[in-house]
Amino acid sequence: MSIGSMARKVLWARSSNLCAFPKCQQELTVNLHDEGSKAMEAAGVPLGEEAHIVSGSKDGPRYDSAYPADKVDSFENLILVCPTHHRLIDKKDGSGFSIETLRRMKAEHEAVQRNQKSSEDKKFEEVEIRTLAMIDVWTNKADLDNWQNLTWKLNAPVPRLKGSDIDRLSEQGEWVLTRNWPARYVVVSGAFGNYGSVLLDTINYIRRYMEELSSENGVWEFYREHKHRILSQKEYDVSLNDFLHKVDMLSELSLELTKAANHVCDAVRFEIDPLFRFDEGVLPHRVGDGILTNSLSREEYTETERAGKLYPGLEKVEHRVLEQGGSSR
Repeated sequence: MSIGSMARKVLWARSSNLCAFPKCQQELTVNLHDEGSKAMEAAGVPLGEEAHIVSGSKDGPRYDSAYPADKVDSFENLILVCPTHHRLIDKKDGSGFSIETLRRMKAEHEAVQRNQKSSEDKKFEEVEIRTLAMIDVWTNKADLDNWQNLTWKLNAPVPRLKGSDIDRLSEQGEWVLTRNWPARYVVVSGAFGNYGSVLLDTINYIRRYMEELSSENGVWEFYREHKHRILSQKEYDVSLNDFLHKVDMLSELSLELTKAANHVCDAVRFEIDPLFRFDEGVLPHRVGDGILTNSLSREEYTETERAGKLYPGLEKVEHRVLEQGGSSR
């Protein structure tokens, strides 16, 4: 596991970007342990360390076998310190600073910072954290860490989805549709509105044209009349072209969905958390059958699209597919 965006945001907000070690008060910048952070460190910029109170490693400082593994990277087990004091508290396997000492140090530091904030600052911070919590829920519902697997299923030469896949998409669609986003986050709210439109069109297209295979319980795909009936050449051609068009449409919708999801991530970074999914990078769009072809592409809105409506709607997507003679993949 790794420290998530939610835990990081709360830790830095409650610590006011300051080292929690008594009387240090060093103002800190987030350390992502990447090349950019190393360059900042070399330039003398103070980088914060999200130190673990209880180590998740048996060889680490203050390891406790009874401490839940899923709590190791949580907010409650993290304390924000400068590099100097991080080395100090971990020195000699952390023997100089007990778990209780660090928990008290963290609590006292956060209490001091809280008392120095105005009621308006506290309200702003709470709204920001609550909003980020909703975004964290979305990352799980949309399974962003496995995004390429979703696009791969939607882009297969013969798209096949499990009923559970369709249900998860539908559940996510309902969740996105019913969210209330704080008025101050105009860009985030608009990005989720755009994403929701693409997602609902994708779900409706799947449910309208896909059927459950009688031979494979719980698996859905586009019905292919030319595979199940003896047809004249003309009827066969009509059936095949209809199937290929549906495949191209689903592929085009997966491309639009990827653009919309990446736009949401951009909006979150712009308005709320500049480091949201910073390490993971953009969501990739995967195309191919996994045997003869298998490629990833970076799909984001162009400047022209950003200046317009973004997702143009199902009717215009279908017109584009017909005009270019297939999907954009």
